[in-house]
Amino acid sequence: MKKLIQLFLFCTVLAVLPLQNTKAENNASKFFSIGLNLGNGTGDNGSIYLYGPTPVSAYFGPSGGSYGPLTAGTYTVIIYTAAPGSRTFRFNGQAITTTAGSATFNNVSITATAFASVN
Repeated sequence: MKKLIQLFLFCTVLAVLPLQNTKAENNASKFFSIGLNLGNGTGDNGSIYLYGPTPVSAYFGPSGGSYGPLTAGTYTVIIYTAAPGSRTFRFNGQAITTTAGSATFNNVSITATAFASVN
């Protein structure tokens, strides 16, 4: 009877171990899935700079671009465009309309894939 109980406990431990690995893999995939998608509706080139846990310095063309992976954290984001006239810059729901050719978003918290655009 004692050996039967030991065998049962051993089998239970073996059955639970794969579940623990699955949970760890799910958490890891969430951590590494952060990125930045940028849409460009101006038809002109531009650049984007992220200052924070994962610095990014990149140019984008008329179709925009995707960048990453990023580390979750607080960033300063600067978006430039060569397009003339008044433009609306958006980053994660915040919008800045200006004729200056650039917009700065300070203390932006990125915890999931971020979205930016220039129109």
